[in-house]
Amino acid sequence: MANSDSDKFKSDDVPALPPPPPLPLPEVAVAGVVEEDFSTSLARLRNEVLQAKSITDESARDKSLLDALKNCRKFLEDAEEAKVVATRRVAAAKDVYETAAQALSGYTPLNSRIATGSGNSSNKRAKVEKMPRVSVAQLAEEATYPTNTLYLPPRYTEGGGMDEALVANFRDSFYRQLTGGVVQSTADLDSYVPPPTNANLKSNAQLKEWIYIAEHWATGVDGLDAGQFRAKHKTWYSRMKPVTYKLGRRTGIHIRETDDGTKYLCRHSKDGTKSIIYLEIGQVFDALFEMHVIELNHRGRDATKNLADERYANLPDAQIRAFLEACPSCAARRTNRTFN
Repeated sequence: MANSDSDKFKSDDVPALPPPPPLPLPEVAVAGVVEEDFSTSLARLRNEVLQAKSITDESARDKSLLDALKNCRKFLEDAEEAKVVATRRVAAAKDVYETAAQALSGYTPLNSRIATGSGNSSNKRAKVEKMPRVSVAQLAEEATYPTNTLYLPPRYTEGGGMDEALVANFRDSFYRQLTGGVVQSTADLDSYVPPPTNANLKSNAQLKEWIYIAEHWATGVDGLDAGQFRAKHKTWYSRMKPVTYKLGRRTGIHIRETDDGTKYLCRHSKDGTKSIIYLEIGQVFDALFEMHVIELNHRGRDATKNLADERYANLPDAQIRAFLEACPSCAARRTNRTFN
């Protein structure tokens, strides 16, 4: 009988190879211990928050809640750090797998064996690695802020092919739409007070109040310590979150001062690289006029919105839509398209 393929090669025919050196693998803590520590810490934090909430004195309760919040943020930092470490360990394990698999016939790369449509983990890993490592609990007094030039829109009376009368009518029409008819002309802006609940539409006096709060947030003022001052303005804090630096949110509130001593309330841009200012209501038209009419030559909402997000902190879609609807040049183009 013919010998089978397995009989053609004897173990004695193949020279013995030395075993490969062991690959260094990241140390992994015992899962049970980590889970136990995590559960204990989580239970302690929950108990701390519940105890703080049960305090009847408002000032003492808010101070205890702020202390609990700092501890929760530290806990969150540790959890995020553990997530990054775990991600790196998974990447190292895949590396080892690829090295071993490449020695086999019929090798299929690991990535091609993962079902499509389940790439959330890799996307999240890429996002974590690309985002700068910034403390979630970084306090305002310890933060560093950008030093870029601020965009301060000039007042436009004409431009973009519009004369003074047309720009004046355009301005009045825009503020009528923006305020739902409360402001009938630009002259009414001085006496108009936007609703306090609207964080994106503020008078000059309201912005000055916000600057005052931001200036004394870390120290307190008027006989109030920092805890009492923050408790007094906790509604402002919940809206603005001045003590947190977290990219992509309305955070990192800070004050920039120009050479002439004027102070401006700012926040970080979405990528965290620039200061962008909060405009008072009287500056909104001029900022949009400069971008939409002068620089973009009446391009659409998306282009105007993208440029606005790079420069200003409080120009949402609603304001841009009101401006485009009031724009006489855009209205003329819409009319021409209707009849053509």
